Amino acid sequence: MSDFTEQEIVKQCLKNNGIFQKMLYERYAPKMFVVCLRYGGNKEEAKDILQEGFIIVFEKLHQFRGEGSLEGWIRKIMVNKS
Repeated sequence: MSDFTEQEIVKQCLKNNGIFQKMLYERYAPKMFVVCLRYGGNKEEAKDILQEGFIIVFEKLHQFRGEGSLEGWIRKIMVNKS
C-alpha cells in the first residue's frame, strides 16, 4: 500500500498532514468496516460507525503511545463506538 511505516504515518497525522491521514484511513478502513458491520448490524449503520470512529481516531491519535499495535488501538475505538 505504502512504503511508510506505521510510526511515520502516525507522526505525520499528528502534524495534520492530510495525505498521511488519508493513508492511515485507507490502510485500516477495510478491516475496521468489517468490525463495524459485525457490531452495527447493517451496512449503513456500519458506515456511520466507521466515519464517527475515524473522527475519534484522529482526535485522540496523540494518546496512542505505541504500546501494542495501532490496528488494535483503532479496533478498540470502533468497538467502543459501536
